[in-house]
Amino acid sequence: MRTKIKLPDQRVLLFVLAVLLVIAVAATAVLLRQPSADTTAEAEASSGENFRLVVDGGIYMPNENRSLISSYRAEDTIRDALERSGIVRFDNEGRIASVDDTELHSELVWSVKQNGKEIPGDDFSARVQAGDEILLYIEAPGNDGAPVNTLLISGGELNPSLGGSYAHPYAEGTLVRDVLKASGLVTMSENDRNIRLVKANPDTQEGYMTKPRETWVLKVNGKELNPDRGFDMPLQPGDYVELTLERF
Repeated sequence: MRTKIKLPDQRVLLFVLAVLLVIAVAATAVLLRQPSADTTAEAEASSGENFRLVVDGGIYMPNENRSLISSYRAEDTIRDALERSGIVRFDNEGRIASVDDTELHSELVWSVKQNGKEIPGDDFSARVQAGDEILLYIEAPGNDGAPVNTLLISGGELNPSLGGSYAHPYAEGTLVRDVLKASGLVTMSENDRNIRLVKANPDTQEGYMTKPRETWVLKVNGKELNPDRGFDMPLQPGDYVELTLERF
């Protein structure tokens, strides 16, 4: 004997489909109402509870760019806010010594703007207001806006503490080698064809010499150079030279 299977009534199917459609529309509406990460950050920064700290390394440190949202405290000065960020360190004279543990060459300085207004480099006593934007950026004040070539040194994963930068006034005919030698951070071999040692600061006595299977990789504007001919490459205004320690 065959068993007959009774199919659901068509009205029941239509009702189930309608319920599913309503659920799908409601879920979509909820998702659309959820703010994106960028929208949330904007809202937090402009709220009465927060302010924004922006770090802009510019051409001097192109990899140093970030935006942080910090909670607002009525008693905070700009210095308090920078110190609370956990990425800014001050020297004994009250000037910014380093950001993200990276010290600048003596020709470069970290400058600060509060809502677009420049803050004197030795006076960070102004109060932070809710919704403020505090901008940290790098300047080469001794160059009066003249073009420069920048040297960026990084020990990479092999030596994270080794890092430095240098701004070299541009002149026609400047070579990669010229920037390296003028920085005071790089010591070349006698024939100027190899790098002997590298320092994070020109005032330190000791430098770093590569170990077996380590090498210094040379780049200009992010493009790796031929190790034999890279030192002889002529630079253009604004070019930046990267020297990174890597393993081969």
